[in-house]
Amino acid sequence: MKLQTFKAEIKLRQKSMFAVQHLLAAARFSRQCGHVQKEHTGEALGSFYDEQIACTSASVMLCVASLESNINEYLENVSSLFSGLTAKQGDRFVELISTLSILEKYDRVLAIRGLEPFQKGERPYQDVSALISLRNEFVHFHPEYHDEQSRHQRLGKKLDNRFDLSPFISKETGVLFPQRIVSHGCTKWAVEESLKFMKIFEQRLGVSSKFERYLEKLKG
Repeated sequence: MKLQTFKAEIKLRQKSMFAVQHLLAAARFSRQCGHVQKEHTGEALGSFYDEQIACTSASVMLCVASLESNINEYLENVSSLFSGLTAKQGDRFVELISTLSILEKYDRVLAIRGLEPFQKGERPYQDVSALISLRNEFVHFHPEYHDEQSRHQRLGKKLDNRFDLSPFISKETGVLFPQRIVSHGCTKWAVEESLKFMKIFEQRLGVSSKFERYLEKLKG
């Protein structure tokens, strides 16, 4: 009897996720912002402020990138996210909310799962909303004279009292946005509130946290 030999071909598929990576990078920029701020404590405003601008804007943008990547990662796994829906229904739901804002996507997912929604008038929802507004203004920046602020003043009011401002620029020497918000207080707030928001979302979904093993590295 002649035995036949069969070759089995196994293919492994990979999918990259960036919610965690974006937040890790944001925390790293935040720590650098804090290092610069501490190193120049008591000094007058100087060239080091340029590095703080870079760290602040990078940290803010990466935090919002993490928030958006996170919800999109969940929406990629329709079958487990919406076990009560058929694959076709799940795909249709994702299609319908694909153009919504970041926070609206989180809201819709909780709603269709019948889970407790975020309270829009409370933290961390308000903080994340303010953070996204800050990111948007960095990305779509509109210059304004400091003595004739309009949109910058509105954003400043939204950010006021949420974190420690720059120790190098006072109320008398600069405007809240975009000058005084450049601080370790801002970057630390951005990382902490983003993480808090996403962990609450995970808890409500009843899933294990993708961020848990990185908590030490996520300290801003």
